Amino acid sequence: MKRRSVNETPFLAGLGIEPENPWITGGLRRAFKGKSGLVTLELCAGGGGQAIGLEQAGINHVGLVEIDARACSTLRQNRPKWNVIQQDMSVFDASPFVGVDIVSAGLPCPPFSVAGKQLGKSDERNLFPSMIRIVDQVRPRAVMVENVRGILDGCY
Repeated sequence: MKRRSVNETPFLAGLGIEPENPWITGGLRRAFKGKSGLVTLELCAGGGGQAIGLEQAGINHVGLVEIDARACSTLRQNRPKWNVIQQDMSVFDASPFVGVDIVSAGLPCPPFSVAGKQLGKSDERNLFPSMIRIVDQVRPRAVMVENVRGILDGCY
């Protein structure tokens, strides 16, 4: 994992957004934050369907992480101002995004879906451990993960 140098400014601070303690309520929201006053870091953004829904809800994106080059191209063409990050989530360093309000994700569902083989932890597409690591790094106020039937089954 790439370590950030001590002198490097965290991404959010560079935008004028200081990390907030999620356990303290109130306080002023910065101008960068959307109509809702919230910002999100989106993982496995795909073509942007979930991201557009969040945008329509007034939530701004500080980053959209996606590994697929074509999906990243689509995101950049449709929303040129979005910070699209083409990177494998398993090696993504989310520490510059400490202080975001929400980590949202559209993780691959075949490892858990009743429509798939339900290999869970044995499936190479299982990105839940990476998502948990990123949530631990960022410590958002909320986490929103796309749900599929079977994701809460006791076998996982």
